[in-house]
Amino acid sequence: TVTLPDGSQKKAPAGTTPLEIAASIGRRLAEDAVVARIDGELYDLTRPLAGDAKLEILTSRDAEALRVYRHSTAHLMAAAVLALYPETKLGIGPATDTGFFYDFQRDEKFSPEDLAKIEAKMWELRKQALPYGRKLTPKAEGLKKYAEMGEQMKCELISEKADEVFTEYTLGDRFIDFCRGPHVPTT
Repeated sequence: TVTLPDGSQKKAPAGTTPLEIAASIGRRLAEDAVVARIDGELYDLTRPLAGDAKLEILTSRDAEALRVYRHSTAHLMAAAVLALYPETKLGIGPATDTGFFYDFQRDEKFSPEDLAKIEAKMWELRKQALPYGRKLTPKAEGLKKYAEMGEQMKCELISEKADEVFTEYTLGDRFIDFCRGPHVPTT
C-alpha cells in the first residue's frame, strides 16, 4: 500500500518502483519526476519499494530534487573525465546551493581546452540515456576493489564513512562510485 501526499492510497505489487507509481497517476508526473521521497527519505525513482510506504514524487520545482539532479550531473562529469583522462583519481562530487563540483586528482591541471572536451563528452554521454544504478557492496569487498583501482581517496572515504554494507552508484557500464545517492534514473 502506497500512501500519497493527499492521503489517498494505491495498491501495488511488491517490487513496484516510485516511477511506476508516478506513471499510474499520470504521464506528465512520470515525465517530470526527478526523485521520490519514501517515508521522509529521498529515494531513487527506479528503486523497488520494499513494503508499504508514504510516497511523494519530487519534480524540478522542488529544491531537494534540484540537489539530486546536480549530484547526478557531478557523476556524469566524473564519468566524462574518466573516459577522457582515465588516470584521474576521484574524490567527492556533491551538489552545492548553486551547482556541483567533483574533486579530481591528476598530475596536470585541467586546461580550458580540457574543460571544453569534458563538456562535449558530458553531452555525448547524456544523449545515450545511460542508467544510474544502485548497488549494495560489503565494505571489505569495496575497499579491496577501490584499492585495486588505485582509488585511495575512495578507500579513505569508505573506511571513514561506510557501514558494513554501503551503496555504490554506476553510470552505465563506464563508471562506479561510492555514493549514498539517490540519483535521477538516466543521463
